[in-house]
Amino acid sequence: MAINCKIQLSGFLGQDGKTITKDGKSFVVLRVATTDSYPVKDSKGEVKWKDKESIWHDVLVFRPTAAHFARDLKKGDAVEITGSINYKPFKDESGYTKRQASILAYFIEKVNYERQEELSLDDINQALESAVE
Repeated sequence: MAINCKIQLSGFLGQDGKTITKDGKSFVVLRVATTDSYPVKDSKGEVKWKDKESIWHDVLVFRPTAAHFARDLKKGDAVEITGSINYKPFKDESGYTKRQASILAYFIEKVNYERQEELSLDDINQALESAVE
């Protein structure tokens, strides 16, 4: 398989995986949400993380091994996905042709995130300074 655009995506499933069979071939459809965060100082000078808008991604899993694993994933599971991006043309209500992006996953892994302690900006700056020395 030639890969022109490699995608790595970490997020959470918005619903259980859905298995679809078409023309004798099975694949799994996943909806994955990602949310970026950034640090913000509050009025006490403490760093808190603020979330940006959640973005939803359509993921198609074709490879038999990955699809077999994806069938067992449940809503809320944290996943890491590696694949490529595919654009599918469609017409909107006004008749304009637009493109919808989907991710074609060839590797998928369930992840268990552990909560880490909060870091202050001073802690981050000290770590960066010691890395440069």
